[in-house]
Amino acid sequence: MRKYIAAGLMVGALALAIPSSAMAAQVAGVHKKVPTVTYVLTGTISSFTPNSSAGAGSVSIMVSHSNFENKTLKGQSLTFTLGPKAKVVLHDHKPIAAGDKGIVKVRATKNDAATALESNPAMAVIDQGAARK
Repeated sequence: MRKYIAAGLMVGALALAIPSSAMAAQVAGVHKKVPTVTYVLTGTISSFTPNSSAGAGSVSIMVSHSNFENKTLKGQSLTFTLGPKAKVVLHDHKPIAAGDKGIVKVRATKNDAATALESNPAMAVIDQGAARK
C-alpha cells in the first residue's frame, strides 16, 4: 500500500513540475518588441532642400512640440533626410522658406533618442507658412 501511495505522490509531483517548468521557459523566452510609431514634430523650419535627381533632400526643424518624447525633443534642432516617397505640402503653393512654421513626420521606434530619430528619413513635410507676429 505504501508503494502505491509513494508512487502516486511522485507522479503527482512530476505532473506539477512539468507544466511549471514549461511555463517558466515560455515566460523567459518572451521579449516584447518595441513598437514603431510616427513622430509628429511641429516647430520652425530652418532649412529645406527638396529631393532631386542629384540626391535626397533634407529638412531641419526647431522642435516646439512632439507627440512622443516631448520633453526631450522640445527645443532641439533636428535634421532629417527626405525619403524617396516623402510627401511635401506647400503653404499657398509657395516654396518653403527658413522661418516658416511646419510639421515633419518621421517613423521610428518608440522612445528613440534624438540622434537615433535623425537617422530615419522624414516621410512628410508640411509647410504652414510664415510665423504670425
